[in-house]
Amino acid sequence: MEHNSKKWRIISGIAGLSFFLIANFTNFFAGLNVLAGCLQIIVNVFVFATWLKAYPRCRGFEKFVTFIGVIFPPFMAGITIWRVLLPAIFGF
Repeated sequence: MEHNSKKWRIISGIAGLSFFLIANFTNFFAGLNVLAGCLQIIVNVFVFATWLKAYPRCRGFEKFVTFIGVIFPPFMAGITIWRVLLPAIFGF
């Protein structure tokens, strides 16, 4: 079971970081960053839930890494809301 948890944490972490980078640092196509921002919020909910579920079962350094994985998704979502979604909605 632990191996499956690590696999899902790796997949969710890569997906969350990828959508964060796309949403906040690209402007290839008009509106792509807004779509990626919305998807990033959804992905970050999955990342947060996945890492939070694994946190109580981890020990040592893995627990520290998992704690970081629980803390970062809300910050990334907040940055995306502030930098991408609010300006798109209110036209800043």
